[in-house]
Amino acid sequence: MFWILLLNLAVFSAIEGREIPCDTVPDNGEVEITAEGVYTFICKSSNYTLIGASSARCKDGVLNIHHLPTCVRKTPRKTSVTARYKHFICEEEAIERRTAALIEVLKEAQCWEAGTCTIKETSNKCHDGELIVQVQFHTLNTEAHNNIEAVTNAMKQKHKAKSNRQKRFDFSDFDDATTEDVDTDGCSAGYITNSDNTCTACTAGTYASEEGTSCLLCPIGEYQPSPEATSCIECEEGTTTESKGSEDQGECIGTCQLPGVVHKGVYKVDNEEQAAGASVPFGSKVILSCNDGYKFDDAANFEMSCENPASTFYNTCYKVTMLPDENIYQLQTETAYVTCSAETPHDIIGFHIVHENKFNVVAGGDREFEDGVAKQIFRVTSEKGAVGKIKCMADVMEDFFETSNDEITVALVDVSIKPAAGMIANVGEAVTITALVSYDDLIRAQFSWKKNGQTYRVFSDSQSTIENSQFFKSEVVFGSVRFDDQATYSVTVKITDPNGNPGLVKEEHSALSVRGFIRHPSDDIGRTYIVYLEGHNVKLTCTYQGMGESDALLWVDEFNKVIHKEWQTSEEEEEKGVTTSIIQFKEWPEDVGADKLKCAVFNGADILVESQRVILISHGYEVKMGSDVHAAPGEDAQLECTASSPEDLEHPPTVTWYKKNIDGEDIFLEDGHHFITNNKLDGTILASTLTVSGADKDDAGEYYCKAQYDKPVYIEILAKASIELSLTGTECDVSQHEIENGRIVNESVDGGKIVYTVKCNPGYWLSKGSGNQLYCDDDGSPVYPQCERVIIKANIVKHNDEGHLLKVSYESNSWNGNGTLCDDGWDDRAADIICKQNGFLHGKAASLTANEEDFVLTELHCPCGEIETLEHCSAARYEESELPCLPEEAAGVRCYNEPLINRVTFLNARSTRKAYKLSMKIMVLKFGEPLGLRYLDSSSFTLTSSSDQSVELEIRKAIVKLQGDSVYAKLVARKPKGYKTPKSHCIQLAIEGPFQNQTFQQEYCFNK
Repeated sequence: MFWILLLNLAVFSAIEGREIPCDTVPDNGEVEITAEGVYTFICKSSNYTLIGASSARCKDGVLNIHHLPTCVRKTPRKTSVTARYKHFICEEEAIERRTAALIEVLKEAQCWEAGTCTIKETSNKCHDGELIVQVQFHTLNTEAHNNIEAVTNAMKQKHKAKSNRQKRFDFSDFDDATTEDVDTDGCSAGYITNSDNTCTACTAGTYASEEGTSCLLCPIGEYQPSPEATSCIECEEGTTTESKGSEDQGECIGTCQLPGVVHKGVYKVDNEEQAAGASVPFGSKVILSCNDGYKFDDAANFEMSCENPASTFYNTCYKVTMLPDENIYQLQTETAYVTCSAETPHDIIGFHIVHENKFNVVAGGDREFEDGVAKQIFRVTSEKGAVGKIKCMADVMEDFFETSNDEITVALVDVSIKPAAGMIANVGEAVTITALVSYDDLIRAQFSWKKNGQTYRVFSDSQSTIENSQFFKSEVVFGSVRFDDQATYSVTVKITDPNGNPGLVKEEHSALSVRGFIRHPSDDIGRTYIVYLEGHNVKLTCTYQGMGESDALLWVDEFNKVIHKEWQTSEEEEEKGVTTSIIQFKEWPEDVGADKLKCAVFNGADILVESQRVILISHGYEVKMGSDVHAAPGEDAQLECTASSPEDLEHPPTVTWYKKNIDGEDIFLEDGHHFITNNKLDGTILASTLTVSGADKDDAGEYYCKAQYDKPVYIEILAKASIELSLTGTECDVSQHEIENGRIVNESVDGGKIVYTVKCNPGYWLSKGSGNQLYCDDDGSPVYPQCERVIIKANIVKHNDEGHLLKVSYESNSWNGNGTLCDDGWDDRAADIICKQNGFLHGKAASLTANEEDFVLTELHCPCGEIETLEHCSAARYEESELPCLPEEAAGVRCYNEPLINRVTFLNARSTRKAYKLSMKIMVLKFGEPLGLRYLDSSSFTLTSSSDQSVELEIRKAIVKLQGDSVYAKLVARKPKGYKTPKSHCIQLAIEGPFQNQTFQQEYCFNK
């Protein structure tokens, strides 16, 4: 038995200390694969017992157990049978005979035939007439043992029948023999009792349980080199074993001690929980297993190694959360606020927002730490609109970061309508108004349209997601736009998540102005085919809606050549945006060879649109007005007009008279008491006289007549010119020299009186209450406008990084005020004057944002020449201006002394034990304007410590990103070995400039 145990120990030790291949089979054993990758160990014979693991999993060709199980031969159970014979004659022959008879009876048991039981020892003793015979057996299993018991129990029965006694025993010398009960010994120490009542010795690395029912593996920290043990030996202090079942003291190795406290987690080794403060052996893989929702190094289970007594073990699990915990939907111009929180027993280094570089993220305040919770608010913005997933990251300790378990969608949506400022379209043109939403697969967009706030009609509307592009869009399409399509169109955009949950509603507007010819060329009664009387006045009119500021409506021939611009006049109805052009000539111009005219809208030398044509046919009819008439008030005034034709008039024309009123309108003069018409025909000439009875000042003005011929064709002919009726004795003398600080710019007649329009000189305004007209009053005295000196002053107020806002004031005898200047007419010349007044060398004009109600001046102009103040400059009061200013059109200045300025804004700066970490925004201005920075790359930066240890630092990582006119840079510079960081110190950053051998220096100081 002993040599079998030694053999198994040798096999066991040979495999110990290395990986066990999956094809290894225990001695006297077999392997069955019961499931994929699972190996089950069994013994070949029932005479053996399996000691160790009953199964193992095979992975990468290696079993996941430390010790191979063994099959150990079962130890026989000792059994003794004792027979007592009384009244026995103690003779040697009789003793031997009775002993042999007992053995023969016992050999009737079947175990002798199976070889599972053997007689080990026989003894007898006879004394004082009593014979005691004892036979000792070894039985290997329960079946054999029970068989022996059956035989010996039969021996215990007294058989009175002699035949029976003689069959079993020879009782010829006595008949009072008895047998004792079978005596069964228990298993020895270090052995266990099997289910078949046999004994098995425990192998090395194990010990027998107190109940003697199982062999237990030595626990971690103990070993047992010998078999048949009842306990294991503890390792020396400071050492332990790597696993259970160790057999040799050499398996006791050094240990690491785990921290005594674990925050929100537990330690595990080989998937078994370890108490805080416990010791684990060298080479152990220690898992910090965090509670649900907590993490370390962004993992629920963090693995560490026990390599030496000084090995580091982290003992804190963190939970990072984010508020709001729902998706954020806002407009691109708005700011989203996100709060990051971390449950932690100590304050942390800082927080970050993790995103896909779609957003601008800035801390909204200082980080707070109270009652085990660190918090910080962040502002999230986007310059062009962005949609993306974000989550919080906590820099919990040097080189360790934790992120929130959840993430949210932040949608800073750019909702726009094109054209945003509205559009002007020609009649008949195809027009599309488009609503756009920045595209992302994390959002959906719904559109609904209105016209002037009403939904009374159905639009040609299409909506589609633009795959592989950057917009959702919806369109209102006009195949051929009409004047009644002119309106303000509004779209309501609803932004949702992909499941339709509401997020944002935004309304946008776009005004559609339709331009085109309201009236194509025609005469006063709408004719486009006109019989023209040679040598007589011709008046044609066309009307266009939607003229631009720099557009002109002119008459051209069929070859698009402008004809006689001096005969053309234009009238504008600003409120309606309507322009009327009139061409009027007294005789057919010799240089116009064709008889087809049209109107055209010019922008510079280019024709934007043309009208239909009008056709003139020339005939020899003529209508002439007489001479101007002067009459005294109260006298009758007679005005003459003649209408003639080349032939005798079979049907004389009808002549009617008209007068232009103060608004330039033609007023028909009905024949009656005050106006009397007298017509006289003389051959081919019809003379018409208009008598104005008792003329007064209201009768002064322009008069003309019109002749209407019914045959041979219908013709209406206007007189080539009008005649003037003026009343004498009502004028007064006016003098240009008597207009102080002003000048006459126009002359007109109003009600028979001459009226002059006056404009003040630069630096002067019309006095409050004074008009701009010079005229004679009813008493015949001249009325002069009054121009007074206006002093304009300006100073600058810091507005933002883009420049200074201009604050202006004005003062005269009757005017004063202060506020901001509208940028209409604002230029660099005036800005340079103001910057020099404020101590700078140069200045550039800028447009900034101010309150719309603060505008007081506009159209500031400074004369040429060397001037140093605004006293010689002119401006108009804003309330009198025709064009309004938007809030973002406030005049401002960019003042500077150097032509090249570098601006560096540090967004974040950290000094860790091993490195400096910086992030910054860089902008370079040349003469006040942003300069392109595409030349900057990762090699454009140098970082130097400016402390007592002044050294150039190695920049290990540099990220440079161009965004608009700025560059965003992130630098990581490694501190040299042995570098000692002072509590308060500065570092010097050198940035390569745009020109050769040029650098900018920027210093950043750390204060601890």
